[in-house]
Amino acid sequence: MSKYALALVNIKGLGVKTYSYLIPDEMQGKIQIGQVILVPFGRQGLVNAFCVGFSDYLPPEIRAKKVSKILEGNPLFNIDYLKLLEWVANYYCTDLITVINAAIPLKLIEKASKTEQYLEFVHFDGATKRQVEVLEKLQTRGKCNLIVFEKEAKTTRATIKKLEELGCLRLSNEELYRNPLDVLRITEREELFELSPEQNTVYEGIKKKIAQTPTDTILLHGVTASGKTEVYFKLIDDCIKSGKNVLFLAPEIALASQLTKRLARKFGTEDVAIWHSSISDGERYDVWQKLYRDEIKILAGARSAVFAPLKNIGLIIIDEEHEGAYKQTSPAPRYDAKVVAQKLQEFHNCPMILGSATPDISSYYRAINSKNLFEMLKRYNNAKVPPVSVINMQNHGKAAYKNLISKPLQTAITETLEKGQQIILLINRRGFSTYSQCQACGHVIECPHCAIPMIWHAKDQRLKCHYCNHTEYFPDFCPSCGSDSFKNSGVGTQKIEQYIKELYPENNVERIDSDILTRKGEHVRLLEKFQRGEIDILVGTQMIAKGLDNPNVTLVGVISADASFNLPDFRASERGFQLLTQVAGRAGRGEFSGSVIFQTYNPDYYALASAKSQNYKEFYDTEIVAREEFDYPPFSQIIRIILSSENNFRAEKSAQEIVLRLATMIEKFGVSERLEVLGPTPCVIERINGLYRFQIIIKNKLGEKGHSFISSFIGKITMPRDIRMAVDVDPLDIL
Repeated sequence: MSKYALALVNIKGLGVKTYSYLIPDEMQGKIQIGQVILVPFGRQGLVNAFCVGFSDYLPPEIRAKKVSKILEGNPLFNIDYLKLLEWVANYYCTDLITVINAAIPLKLIEKASKTEQYLEFVHFDGATKRQVEVLEKLQTRGKCNLIVFEKEAKTTRATIKKLEELGCLRLSNEELYRNPLDVLRITEREELFELSPEQNTVYEGIKKKIAQTPTDTILLHGVTASGKTEVYFKLIDDCIKSGKNVLFLAPEIALASQLTKRLARKFGTEDVAIWHSSISDGERYDVWQKLYRDEIKILAGARSAVFAPLKNIGLIIIDEEHEGAYKQTSPAPRYDAKVVAQKLQEFHNCPMILGSATPDISSYYRAINSKNLFEMLKRYNNAKVPPVSVINMQNHGKAAYKNLISKPLQTAITETLEKGQQIILLINRRGFSTYSQCQACGHVIECPHCAIPMIWHAKDQRLKCHYCNHTEYFPDFCPSCGSDSFKNSGVGTQKIEQYIKELYPENNVERIDSDILTRKGEHVRLLEKFQRGEIDILVGTQMIAKGLDNPNVTLVGVISADASFNLPDFRASERGFQLLTQVAGRAGRGEFSGSVIFQTYNPDYYALASAKSQNYKEFYDTEIVAREEFDYPPFSQIIRIILSSENNFRAEKSAQEIVLRLATMIEKFGVSERLEVLGPTPCVIERINGLYRFQIIIKNKLGEKGHSFISSFIGKITMPRDIRMAVDVDPLDIL
């Protein structure tokens, strides 16, 4: 038996260093790798720690303290899981404890030290007399502590009364949204959908590819409404029948919840679990234990689910793989769930399926070159792709309502409403006006902490900063010249919502953007109202561009199709093309034909033209040439270093010193042609939260060797206390 336990202490800033603790006689043979233990640590007193190994030797001059207590009987991870987290820490240039804190929520440790029992749930959306009898038996046998049913459930008053007598808790759909699997749905399981000829051809092709090379990454490029999900489900069925488990990632919590419901209906709730940042601590703890005991066959979730301890993985699926939501931008670790999933794929020697109607340029490039691309270029059952009309606002702007809503768009909205059908209007900026400017001197009201204009929110009657959340009242006089001639300019979702209500006062108009997320369940409530046909026109940001499968939506309008293309970022064209293509795919998904209208001041821009024709290959062929010319991904890996300080000069000076040292090392090792250093330059947004920001961009064309070189260099940097350094490997943008 080992004499000492190697503990990773839960204190930030200690890096990957472990500390040795003497194992008391009464704990010999009981402590395991992955367990949470309580250990003494200097002035900190007793702190939580993870056991990550054992040893029998310590230098004689070191006197080890004893492990105080085992907080959790069951380990939270094993040695293979720890290796994955160590890889993440090394790849993203951060310390292991930071990764562990992101991967294993500290609430799990707190939960482990309590003795409370986790409630089991039963949930259904309607009940027959027979189902009530089943519920009574479940309660009698102690199999169910709490029964949940939906307020909107269609069932008789007598049945509802009986359920309430049984002590059922009655919740609404929106209250159940956070975890749709609280649950055992007392309904028969749905059969797998019969694939169309095109779906079946792709399924058989992927199945054959997996049989030949079971560790490949495969890209499924399918246009919106082509039926990619049913192909996923057939592959999942094959995987489960082979005795393996499945990890299924969706980019956002709402989409993960919808996906989980579908999986539960197909494969049964006992085999399906959900994992994301918004499920409760009790649910998280319970799911974690089931995963560790290998009791879950399918785990669905948002990006954090890539760290859940799912065992025996035989298939990884990442839907809407192009979405930026898979990348955590702040705080550290700034990981990309797709990249971590690739390492997970290596650990389990299993295939990975990436799916999207608008794949990431790098994913498509790799799939073509590895011959791992499968495509579904027609909608299911050959349904028509909605035609896209481009309205040149240079010609139509003056006649447009408030210079924003063109006559052709107004006509299309009116005709759609007369048919009793629904409309989506996209404007990818929240708020009412995007900047407030003095007409006398030109002064623009900026956030006092950030170098960006304040956004006017008419509903709250406040100016808001969308970076630091600072708010203030609108000034009576210009702080620069004393004039009172301020004008709000630019357009956001609130302004479009107001103008549409003015044009169509008899119709129900609602807005969805991140501002409404402050009200719990509001997002879900509005989407459900829209699905039920209670909302005629839905105005929103990119949040409405995905996951909406409403057959009654026949018109999609994009107010300012240029907005996403105008950002100073190498991915701007790609993001804009993806957004326009995705939102266009919301129209005409049912029995009615649909139409799409793009309003733009630049109708000839190549990305917009490709989005109009819904031609991904056309866009890719143009974009990949520019990427190769300027050595952007997939032809290099980008590593971004940001130095920030309250002192502008100090931040710039520190960045210059780092560039000088890095350039010297690169020159010394003769790799200057393969490691390109750009900067330092002020960030596009020069100041956030009172901190001045400078960035260094590194283009790595040496692959893993180049990454290791840069990581090693960064690991040796010691920053002064007044300087903050953030490292972003594979950044989502360079703003």
